Amino acid sequence: MSASSTQPIPTPPDPLPENLVAEPAVAGDLTEELRQVARPFGKPTLVLAGLLVVALAFAGGAWTHAAFGPSGAAPSPSAPQAGARTGGRGTAGTVEKVEGTTVTVKTLQGNEVKVSTSDDTTVGVTQSGKVGDLKPGQTVTVQGRTGSDGSVTAQAIVAQPGR
Repeated sequence: MSASSTQPIPTPPDPLPENLVAEPAVAGDLTEELRQVARPFGKPTLVLAGLLVVALAFAGGAWTHAAFGPSGAAPSPSAPQAGARTGGRGTAGTVEKVEGTTVTVKTLQGNEVKVSTSDDTTVGVTQSGKVGDLKPGQTVTVQGRTGSDGSVTAQAIVAQPGR
């Protein structure tokens, strides 16, 4: 290009007030623009907020259970808690004496309870053993620490009596 064929650079219109209002401020429908401003949260934001509330509720429940719930394994429905009388379901404690078919049990609260037995009463005795004594198919209760990979470092393993 030669210097003689240059064209002048167009100058922008004067920033006069009448020039500012001569063109619309929004390119499109002003009503639609105002609707979008009135809705600050879209559906994805509301869904994520709902999921956050559910997650926080779950975490709060887990924390509450850990802080105030029972420690250790929960007792089975048929086994009463140690030392507690459970509406005629039984008791737990230390054997004080055995006289014929009557067993005297001392509860954790220090109360003595006379336990009557019959020929239909079953008695289970837990004995110490080794890992080699465990057999496939046995039901066991394991107490210990769970690692990050899901494995458990056992402090105790108790084999349940056969049914």
